[in-house]
Amino acid sequence: MTSSIPTVDLTPFVGECGGCVIGDEPTPAQLACATSIADACREHGFMRVRNLGFPQERVRDMFASTASLFAMSEADKTSKLNPYDPARNTGYSAFASEALNAVRPPDLKEAFNIRCREHFDNDYRGAPPGFGEMAESMWDDLEIVSRRLFLACALALDLPRDDLGFFERTFKRMDQCTLRFLHFPPCEYAAGAQDDVDATLRIGEHVDFGMITLLFHDGEAAGEGLQVKKAEMGAVGGKAGGEKGGWRDVVVEGSRGNDSGENASAIVNTGALLARWTNDEWKATAHRVIVPNAECASKHRYSCAFFLDPDCDEIVATHPARLVALNEEAKYEPISSKAFVQMKIQEMQTAKRKGARGYT
Repeated sequence: MTSSIPTVDLTPFVGECGGCVIGDEPTPAQLACATSIADACREHGFMRVRNLGFPQERVRDMFASTASLFAMSEADKTSKLNPYDPARNTGYSAFASEALNAVRPPDLKEAFNIRCREHFDNDYRGAPPGFGEMAESMWDDLEIVSRRLFLACALALDLPRDDLGFFERTFKRMDQCTLRFLHFPPCEYAAGAQDDVDATLRIGEHVDFGMITLLFHDGEAAGEGLQVKKAEMGAVGGKAGGEKGGWRDVVVEGSRGNDSGENASAIVNTGALLARWTNDEWKATAHRVIVPNAECASKHRYSCAFFLDPDCDEIVATHPARLVALNEEAKYEPISSKAFVQMKIQEMQTAKRKGARGYT
């Protein structure tokens, strides 16, 4: 079944009309946009966000440069590119070297990670000419977009007008954010194996750890194979639902259209940290990537994800005004962003040690 995830237009927060100054009264268009975000985050945890503030042509150029990186020979990628460093979360991850779900087989992907250049040295040695410049430029564009989204999310939660910087001020350093370029090479398609979950996965079912993720897909594959599980069937507070049943296909609008003047769009999903941050009012929805058919298996599939996690030492706790509005007590103790990520990693490792086949 194809998912009808909602579409949100970010135009009211872009350009001159996007000058929603903290403490000022938001415009009617900004309030309408914020309402759409709130509805999407409560009911879905996934939405398509249009008009991010830079042209779609930048996305097309990004994927052309990404394709050139991953087209390098396996020998060159492993010998010339900066290898992935788990401690720094940067560099090149070889094909099938990771599993986002620790109880699933390795993911059928390879990746290249960068982080904020003010705090990390992004090493582009061995990469094709222009890749590093593209990656840093894309980071700059997405950092601007993220700050618009932080403001829109605060407004969506109806936080006090003088505290609409509630989310943004936790991203001063952006020292836990990651920009990841991904490639899924053509793979085998096991016809008739749809009942074998492991045989049909490119990425196992999982919930993102952080606040929100911006996800872009190339136009040729158009994100085919991405599946989500609606919030009531999937994750609350960061715990995924079962691996069977309730999954819906999300076919993403192509990113290599002919209109160079078109404004960029992205899939935006909420993570486990935001579910906790909002006392589970907003959901962290489970998602995965499957191989739905032989045609999809035969294609190269590219994506780019910008993972937004608050700065390491920032404390995550539900805003007092939101607890009053919900008439609820806080479900979770305050926790630092870094400690939360470490806790989720430990949960993953525990699941792997137990040898579980999926979430319950």
